[in-house]
Amino acid sequence: MAQCNGINDIPYEVRTSGELGRYLVAARDLAPGDLVLTERPLVFGPKAMQNAEASMPCVGCYKPVSTEVGERCFRCGWPVCSGNCPGLKDPRHHGVECHILSARPECVLNNMTDYYRHDALLPLRCILLQKIDVKQWTKLLELQSHMECRIPGSEAYDEANEYIVEYLMNHFISKLEDEIKNKYIPEVSPALIHRMCGIIDTNALEIRLPDGAELHALYTNTCIMEHSCIPNTKHTFMQSPKDKNDLYRITVKVVVPLQKEHHVTTMYTHALWGTQARRQHLKDTKYFACRCTRCSDPTELGTYLSAMKCLGDGNNECDGVHLPEDPLDDETEWACNKCPIKINSSQVNMVITQMGEEVENVQMVGGSVPILESLLCRLSTFLHPNHYHLYSIKHSLIQLYGRQPSYTSVEILEKKIKMCKDLIIITRALDPGNARLSLYNAVLQHELHSALLSKVKVKIDSSKRNVDHIVSITTEAKVAIENALECLKDDIDETAGKKLFEVIKKSKMSFDKYCKKRKLGCK
Repeated sequence: MAQCNGINDIPYEVRTSGELGRYLVAARDLAPGDLVLTERPLVFGPKAMQNAEASMPCVGCYKPVSTEVGERCFRCGWPVCSGNCPGLKDPRHHGVECHILSARPECVLNNMTDYYRHDALLPLRCILLQKIDVKQWTKLLELQSHMECRIPGSEAYDEANEYIVEYLMNHFISKLEDEIKNKYIPEVSPALIHRMCGIIDTNALEIRLPDGAELHALYTNTCIMEHSCIPNTKHTFMQSPKDKNDLYRITVKVVVPLQKEHHVTTMYTHALWGTQARRQHLKDTKYFACRCTRCSDPTELGTYLSAMKCLGDGNNECDGVHLPEDPLDDETEWACNKCPIKINSSQVNMVITQMGEEVENVQMVGGSVPILESLLCRLSTFLHPNHYHLYSIKHSLIQLYGRQPSYTSVEILEKKIKMCKDLIIITRALDPGNARLSLYNAVLQHELHSALLSKVKVKIDSSKRNVDHIVSITTEAKVAIENALECLKDDIDETAGKKLFEVIKKSKMSFDKYCKKRKLGCK
């Protein structure tokens, strides 16, 4: 792996253009695994918990604490895991902000999600940098805020104004004594807080912690990487460093061959969303319309991830698929590739949104096999087999097939194997370097291995054993489990990746023992 040993060895250059602003290009040819950059965060802060009524993140270490019985910071009254939490005195965490939050020292047990707004802490920590670290503050101010788009009356402005700006100003900053204010935040105004909100919304990266809490963090150089829906880099965060100052240090590596002068890219949206959903998300949160190779291709790199089936004209059936005529036009018509029928974008959006809500509702309650299969069958009437809503359902099903007592038959195993292979093809096409879908891919490869191994065991116990066929399937199972581990090679420093890696590693050991016991050699 390439290292940055000196000023002349930096593998990227910062460029500027009127269209992109600041962005990075490769300073030389880079290979998969080469290091692009590694840096500590400028600032970070907790997001509100998904179920904030039940638990909130400790302001010192971000561990979830019960809203009913959790301890409180003795000075400001905010929920903490313990009065001895080291982060309560650490200036990077709660150490400095506590002086501001103490302007309202009273505690409450009712309406806590409104009273303790954790999404307001990162903007506050940003403002506090002006005294904590002037160099970091200067770098922070260089980040794009898109305030020209966040004008009064816009959704982003009004939301930030109600939930963050007025919250901080009215409950804390306006109550500060002059001595405290001049010491910690000499420059503060609603406009400055709005600017911090814009910088966060535009640039912040999400960090998921082992216990389920989430953070947002800002980085000097990582934040100026250009977006692409087929990114050429992958980033990971250090969560258990030897040096506490390296907490949440980000490492960015190349995942596909990158030629000199080519743009260094990352992804700011979900790789398994369709083009319309990705582009709308980027417009709403990053204020630009993506025109990358994937977004420009109606078939999404041949995956047909957004395609809908043509239902004919009511008199004649059609087995074609509807694709957007111009995927970069939000109002484009969707045309069938086999007949003259077209449908407008509003119809497509309405149908896809309704289907998405159905899928989400089923996934949230942990859908059973019959429920998932019923939904898959019904949506398959309207959607291409590779559609991202169907991908989501199938990804859930393959983790149930072969594991639940009623779904272990040979027919089910064959269905699972085909489903895994189909999804692997889609996943590789969308993310050839495992930049964003490494965990998805690892699960698919692991489940493929599991189904193939089960099939081997059935074949061995059969009276009509075909040795060559058994060896062939065993070899395929071996390749799948090795691919699963390979997918996670850059994820083992993070909690989710580490847990999955350990599970798959145990499966690999069990598989090796089985092969040795049964004397199954692989080709």
